Parts: sequence; structure tokens; C-alpha cells
Amino acid sequence: MTFTSWQYALFLPLVVLLYWPLPRLGRMALLLAASYFFYGLWDLRFLALLMASTGIDFFCARSLVGQREAVGKVLATTLAPLLWLGGCALFGQGQVVISPTSLWVAAVFPLLFVPVHEGLWKLPVEARRRAFLWLSILTNLAVLGFFKYFGFFAESLVSLLRVAGMDPGWTLPHIILPVAISFYTFQSVAYAVDVYKGKVQPATDLLTFSAYLAFFPQLVAGPIERPAAFMPQFTHAARWDWQHLHVGLRLLLIGAFKKVFVADNCALVANYVFNPGATPNAPWALLGILAFAFQIYGDFSGYTDLARGSARLLGIELSMNFRFPYLATGPSDFWQRWHITLSSWFRDYVYIPLGGNRAGLHRTIANLWITMLLAGLWHGASWTFVLWGAYHAAMQTAYRLVPPLGRLEKTTSGPRHTLAVALMFTLTLFGWALFRAQTLDQLGVWLHALTVWTPAAEAWGKPALWLLLHIAPLILLQLATLKARDEAQLDHLPWLLRGIVFFLLFVAFVSSVATEQEFIYFQF
Repeated sequence: MTFTSWQYALFLPLVVLLYWPLPRLGRMALLLAASYFFYGLWDLRFLALLMASTGIDFFCARSLVGQREAVGKVLATTLAPLLWLGGCALFGQGQVVISPTSLWVAAVFPLLFVPVHEGLWKLPVEARRRAFLWLSILTNLAVLGFFKYFGFFAESLVSLLRVAGMDPGWTLPHIILPVAISFYTFQSVAYAVDVYKGKVQPATDLLTFSAYLAFFPQLVAGPIERPAAFMPQFTHAARWDWQHLHVGLRLLLIGAFKKVFVADNCALVANYVFNPGATPNAPWALLGILAFAFQIYGDFSGYTDLARGSARLLGIELSMNFRFPYLATGPSDFWQRWHITLSSWFRDYVYIPLGGNRAGLHRTIANLWITMLLAGLWHGASWTFVLWGAYHAAMQTAYRLVPPLGRLEKTTSGPRHTLAVALMFTLTLFGWALFRAQTLDQLGVWLHALTVWTPAAEAWGKPALWLLLHIAPLILLQLATLKARDEAQLDHLPWLLRGIVFFLLFVAFVSSVATEQEFIYFQF
């Protein structure tokens, strides 16, 4: 069930109507049930991991502030993933197949966690706090690492051994990547760290924390929220305000327009160029990467608007994740505009703890490279994503080491500002080729195509016009919202112009529903 499906069009209003009359704990119970239902539609087995992460982080965070929960409560909570998987094994149909290994791991989990949890309470206070912090962080990262990166590193090792003339003959397991694991893992880590640092008080009840971590509008692809701003919206009941409806519906409409009209139609051109076996020439290669640039922007920023709109109907505000990224004047500026919650997460929990820019130029550059390589790897277990992270690290390095580039990034107006934006957009396009290519071979085909200026087998004029027709309305929308510094803010426009904009957005959305595709960032 995606945000632009008819099922979601029935699901969301039902949740909203049931939500507002309830008291706070009733709302939390409803949100948890709705979120688990929403997430379970992808694969019921994935819920076991989410339950396990929720239990670990809840008890570790409580322990960080000296609140010890009864061992029976800890045991019952950690048994929940096992009971859930057991139920799936007994009653699951079709794709819901539970392997004996999965059941064994789920059974061992409470047997390990409960004694460790109880044992850490015997440590001195500060040692205990550090131990519970690292227990939460390492457990979450270990689960993420296994499901997302085990296959990648194992296959890379096998390939390396074969190059060296050794064939280990290993049969590598096929590991399914659970939807949303990268997003809720990072949100869990931020929660543990911020509780440890005293930036936020931990949730006092498991129900509220479970609803917080599984909140369906932002569970699958963010924004990655910070607990200090996000948690209080669950611990305090919001009051109904017609502004919730007004802003929520506006965000939903703009998000649907970006996703269905812009992204899904741009995808038709991008997929043609990057399909396996495609042999584009230079004009097609450039057209394809331009199409992908607006596809991924419309797709992900559209998802964020849909998530923000859904949450706002429930009286909950999510962070803005995009701020006109293609108007960036340099790589640092780009990462303050693109996927803002992820870039700020890496800044606060990786870059700054490494030393940030406080230890001299060489250390700063090293910290940038570590951070950007990890950011690239976060997006996917593939060498193309690692190269994409390295590419952005190289850009940041160049803009720091080459004074004219550094000065260009800081311009705010005039011809030099236009030049800065044009240069950064061009550099961003080449970076998107690394991101879009599924393999290094496919990347090589695209790079080779840039040298081929012979006529293509198929003219590219009509696809270029198609692309223009679907990008131009987005650009006009951006211009209309530029002064507000919020891509979904139209309140400053005259009411007549605002009405025309909403009408055109609605017409564009309805006319393109048949092209609906899944959101790109669901795979991360």
C-alpha cells in the first residue's frame, strides 16, 4: 500500500476519523495498530525486527536514566518477536515462509538480551550508562549490517578470492532486505544517543514509544526525526485545529503531483536509457540523466510531502526534508537542501563525533570522506553507491581546497550566483549517474554513451518534449514557493492564483495516475 494508491486513500481518512475523538493513550494504540498493519502489508515477517528494535531501545533508554523495568516485562517484550514469527509460521500463507533459522534466532534473542540487561545493572552508574548506550547502538547496527550488507561484503570477498585464483565454493544465502530498516534504525540510534546526552527524556510507557518508532507516515522512508522535537508530539495530545486539515490536504496534493505527474513520467525516459541492454548515444544519455534527476527529486520530495501531509492530519508535524536542492551553489549547500534529515543525522552522529572541522584541514577532509562514504553505503549495498559517496566527498574536498570554488559557493546574487547554481547542478547530474546505475558495467555504458554523437536508432526530440512538459510545471511551482523557503508553502499567494495552482496540480495528478510506480527510497 503506497501513499498514492486507492487503498491508502481509504486507509488514511479512516485512521484520521478514529484518531481525533480518542484520549492520548487511545490514540497511541490506534497509531500502533495502524502502523503495524501498514508495515505488515509488505511482509509480516518484517514486524518481528521492528518489535525487537522497539523493545531493545525502550529498555536501554529507560536504563540510561536509571529506570529499571521488571524482568518479567523485559522478558515478555523480548518474546514478542518470537511469538509473532511463530504465528506467521503457523498461519502464514504464500510469501510468509518462516525458516527454522529465523525461529531459532528469535528464540535466542530473549535468552541473550534478558541476562545481559540484568547483568549490566550491576555495573557502576556511568559504566552502566555507556554499556546500555552501546548495547542499543551495536544491536541496531548489527541487525542493519546483517540484512543490508552481509550479502554485499560476502559477494565482494568471493569475487576477490576468485581474482586471486581461489574459489571458496561458498553458497551465499539470499537475504531479504526489510523495508524501512535503514530509516528506523537511524531514528533508534538518535534516540539512544540523545537520551544518553540528556537532550530528551525517554518514553515512560512502551505503547507510546512503539507508536513513535513505527509511526506509519514516516516509517518507510523518513524523514528521520530527532526525538527532542518528535517525541513530545506523542507524549502530549494534540488539539484539533482546522489548520491541520488545510495544511495536510495541501501537502498531500503537492506530494501526489510531484510523485505521480513529475517522477513517474520522468521515469519513463530515465528507465529507457538505463535499462540493461540499452545502447544510448550522447543526447539520449544526457536526456536520461536529466530525467532521473527530476524523477528522484519528485519521487522523494513527493514522498516527504505525502508523509508530512498524512502526519499533519493527525496533528503531528514532520520535518521538511528538501529545500530547493537544485538551486544549491555548491556541495555543502546541496546537502543542506537535499534529504536534510539524513545529512544532519550524519553531521551530528558521525562527522562531529569524528572531530568535524575542529582539528585542522587534513583531519576535516578525512572526516568528510568517512562521512560521505558511509552516507553512500547507507543508500545501498553496491559499489556504485560507494562511488556516489566518494564523488560527493571529492566535490566537498575540491570546494574546500580550491579558493575560487569556495568563494563561488558563497555567492548569493548576480551572474556569479547563476554560474554557481549551474555548475553545481551539472556536477549533481553526473553524480546521479553513479546513483542510478545498478552495476559498474551499466555505469560504463552510460559514460561511453557520452562520447557517441552519431544519430540514435530512435529520435530523442519527442522524449525531450515529454520531459519538458512534466518538468516545467514543477519549476513553476518551485518559483511560486521560493520566497516562502518551503516547497509546499503557497499561503503567501493571492487566493485566486492559489486556487488556480491547486486546480492545475489536481488535474495533472489525475491525468497521470495510470503511470504510478513504487517510491525509489523504499529500497533503502
